[in-house]
Amino acid sequence: MNKKPLILAHRGLVTQYQENTLPAIQGAIDDKYCDGTEFDVFLTKDNKVVLFHDENLKRLTGVDRNIHDMTWEDLKTIQVLPEIEVDGGMRQYQAPERIPLLEEALEIIKGQDFFVDIELKAYSASWAKRKVGREVAKIIQRMEVLDQVVCTSFNFFMLYDLEGIHRSSPSGYAYDDNLPLSTKWLNRIMETNIVGRLIHSNAICSEYTLIDSNTIQKYHDRNMRVGCFTLYPLMPGEIPADKRAFYSKEAKRLADLGIDWIETDYPELVWQDLQS
Repeated sequence: MNKKPLILAHRGLVTQYQENTLPAIQGAIDDKYCDGTEFDVFLTKDNKVVLFHDENLKRLTGVDRNIHDMTWEDLKTIQVLPEIEVDGGMRQYQAPERIPLLEEALEIIKGQDFFVDIELKAYSASWAKRKVGREVAKIIQRMEVLDQVVCTSFNFFMLYDLEGIHRSSPSGYAYDDNLPLSTKWLNRIMETNIVGRLIHSNAICSEYTLIDSNTIQKYHDRNMRVGCFTLYPLMPGEIPADKRAFYSKEAKRLADLGIDWIETDYPELVWQDLQS
């Protein structure tokens, strides 16, 4: 087997803390099964980069407003609720948490043996929202964490903007299987690396379903890293036995193929899979 992949907590350690909060990131740092974390970022109206998953605040905070219409001063007064809806079920946490700035999250991980996928969140390929790329590039350069992070996005323009500001920023286009094309065609498009060449990426992050027997090797031959999402997604209640067996098989398959990192809501389960 190849070197074991890094295990990244998806949105932080969400089994214990609300997603994309500082306690969730610290929880991942403290968790012996995690080698890093993934989290999502948005740009506010006044060009501050904040950690958050949804474009609209309602699911997590109860406030029905969009982040890009709000300033950082606005967001400082809003908290992530202790009970939130996650993938069809309600999840209860101990206390409300605040929305953090990217700088705060990077300050926690700086200098540690800990890897981070910063996802520049996008729900459409919008040119108008590209500027989050340049702001993230400025922050990771200023905080000197280039060797600890990769910046990924489903929005080409955000990554193009990021690389335009700081070409050496580690970045990778993200590929999802939720598109009106067959898995076979999506895999072919991904393996050409046409998007990566245009934005000077040194990595990709893909839905695990799109990775076949030679995808990873093709990217490694280009000296590019490959990550995948999301094995063992968070779900209400216990993970059914058939799902557990399926994800376990996938984790072992991807590790055998040489995947560089795996994003998961259940780091301990992936860790267990990689021991056998």
